[in-house]
Amino acid sequence: MYFLTGSQHGPTRFPPGDARLGAQRENPNDYWLAMRALLVSMDDWLRSNKAPPPSRYPQLANNTLVPAAKVAFPALPGVRAPQQLPAGPRMPNPLVAKDGGAGTTLPFLVPQTDKDGIELAGVRLPDIEAPLATYTGWNFRNETIGGEDTLYPLLGSYIPFPPTAAARTAAKDPRAAIAERYASKQAYLDKVRASADKLVADRFLLVEDVPAVLDRAGRHWDLLAGH
Repeated sequence: MYFLTGSQHGPTRFPPGDARLGAQRENPNDYWLAMRALLVSMDDWLRSNKAPPPSRYPQLANNTLVPAAKVAFPALPGVRAPQQLPAGPRMPNPLVAKDGGAGTTLPFLVPQTDKDGIELAGVRLPDIEAPLATYTGWNFRNETIGGEDTLYPLLGSYIPFPPTAAARTAAKDPRAAIAERYASKQAYLDKVRASADKLVADRFLLVEDVPAVLDRAGRHWDLLAGH
């Protein structure tokens, strides 16, 4: 069982456009590359009984799964806090005792995040392991369509880091700027390559997909920090 860290239901185009139904731009984290590798692992499992990679998913035991109110997602300007989402009620179920029956508030557990708002557990692709943005699996509704206190179904969020320390200060963004994280484009690409190589070793990425990962990472850098 695999949790694809920082992903929405299906990756949006890259780079994501500005027209949106959610409050934030949609999430372009390309987990299809991990799915390709896992398909090969499934084929190996069926043909040769070679076990697939071990499961990776948030768990209560190591505090990577926590009550929503305790998630460490930062307070970002213009980003509604996910900690304030209400839990849903339980539906009628004749097999559940009265005190746990219809109307009872369900436990609301979510993946814990780091200080950038990126989830800790799961299969962490290069966009997550060497990030230029915060990626989430949720996105509040855009105020232009109403219901902005609730989530838009199946959409995640993509919230780029500020390019420089000055931009971070001006925006009052608590996340470190891109220029504060990486000394240069090459330093960034080196971290992407290291992440990709580890994923190949762990069988979550095919070696033939590494060049595409590096190409996209370079274009992503140019988009956010190249100027």
